[in-house]
Amino acid sequence: NVWKTMVETSKRLNKRALLPHERALFEAGALVDVTHANASSIWLEARRPAAEAEAAPGRTLLYRPMGDAEATFLSQHGQLPDTQPYQAVIEGQLGLEYSKKYLTGKKKVDTHASTVVEFDVPLELKQQLFAMQHKAEDGAISMGLGNKAGGGLHIFNQSLGAGEASWRIVVVKRKLKNK
Repeated sequence: NVWKTMVETSKRLNKRALLPHERALFEAGALVDVTHANASSIWLEARRPAAEAEAAPGRTLLYRPMGDAEATFLSQHGQLPDTQPYQAVIEGQLGLEYSKKYLTGKKKVDTHASTVVEFDVPLELKQQLFAMQHKAEDGAISMGLGNKAGGGLHIFNQSLGAGEASWRIVVVKRKLKNK
C-alpha cells in the first residue's frame, strides 16, 4: 500500500529532514522510499528509476550529484547556479552509477552531495559540452560546466531556460531519526 509506505517513511524522517521540494516530490509519489532495513539514512528514488530511463532519439541523459544549496537553487530557478568551479555532468548509466558514489561515500566532495539529478538534453548540447571539456572518471565521461572546467554552464542553463532540456531528481539520501 503506497499510502502506508509514505506514512511509515514520514515517521522515520525528522520534520526538517527533507527539503521542501523533496517533500513535495515524495508526497506526490514522484519519489519512493527504497531504504533497506537497518539503514542509517533514508533513500528515496524516482518512481520511474533512473536505471530504467532511456533518452528519446536525438537526446541523452546526463547526471549530476549535488548538495542541498545547488539542488534548492535548481528547484527554485530551473537552472544551475554559478557557484561550482567544476560542476560536472556525466552521461548515461555509467554517469548515474558514478553520481551515486558521492551519496554512498565512495567519492567525496565539499558540497556534501545528497541528491542526484537527471538532465534530459539534446544530443547536440552534450556534443558541444564534450567538445569544450571532458575527462574519464571511474569509467564514465564527465563534462565540466564550471569556470575551472569547460565553462559550458551558460549554454547548459540556456537550454534549461528555453525548455530544450529538462531535469528531475532521481535519488535523495537523508539521515534517519536517532541514527
